[in-house]
Amino acid sequence: MEQHLLLKELQSKYGFPDEEFPRLLAFFKEKHFKKNEIMFKAGDVVKHTYFILKGCTRQYYLSPEGAERIIYFAEEGSFCGELNSFLHETPTNLNLQSLEETDVIYLDLKNWETAMTTIPALTLYHIKNHQRLMVKLKEEMGRAHIETPDEKYRRLVNEKPHLLQRLPQYHIAAYLGVTPETLSRIRKRNTLM
Repeated sequence: MEQHLLLKELQSKYGFPDEEFPRLLAFFKEKHFKKNEIMFKAGDVVKHTYFILKGCTRQYYLSPEGAERIIYFAEEGSFCGELNSFLHETPTNLNLQSLEETDVIYLDLKNWETAMTTIPALTLYHIKNHQRLMVKLKEEMGRAHIETPDEKYRRLVNEKPHLLQRLPQYHIAAYLGVTPETLSRIRKRNTLM
């Protein structure tokens, strides 16, 4: 049997013990989201944290003018959600949408708290992963202020080229913070290099 995607993720950041995994997995429930289904929207209190088994999601803000700004794509083997709203039971400013047929396992707050307090290896994973994500977030914020759209596009091509084939171009444009027309010009310029 193939190793579970969640166990692979837990062991990639921290040496999560195999023998603890069945106990952890028992806290999760399964759910399917249809393509383009809203998983939560701005103003909601986020009730679950998700781990993607199959599919792809996008997390985004809506500007007061209604423009979407995608901040994150999550694919198979990734967590997605909004931890602040989830843990503090406060409304979120973010939206989460499945971009494909998406299968997840998820934890509600009660099961998350129980798993975190009874499985020390999960707590250590969470601490290490949170630290890694904070560093990545700071890097992303810094780059957002200094990179040109062409540089952002080239970084996406280098780091996640499969997304360019997997996702509609208007989502890639929203992620880069440009219009689809500008993305088309960027792509043309960068194929000529």
